[in-house]
Amino acid sequence: MFPVRMKIETTQEIGALIRSRRKLAKLSIAGLAELIPCSPRLLGEVERGKRNVSLSAVLKLCAALGIDLYAEGRGGEVSSRS
Repeated sequence: MFPVRMKIETTQEIGALIRSRRKLAKLSIAGLAELIPCSPRLLGEVERGKRNVSLSAVLKLCAALGIDLYAEGRGGEVSSRS
């Protein structure tokens, strides 16, 4: 798989990314929810962009699915860890 860079601006967009990576990994909602752990209902709502969740939950979902998140300043500079 090759890296894909995309700008996420809405809960629907991050939910769609999570859903597509979950399906690519051949995981059911229940299977991924068990890995995190969270409820399948919560995960379904996240995937549909219907639920605001903590950043911690998004990071756990992304880590479980092999999604790396990056932040970029509006001036184009990339943030880095100190």
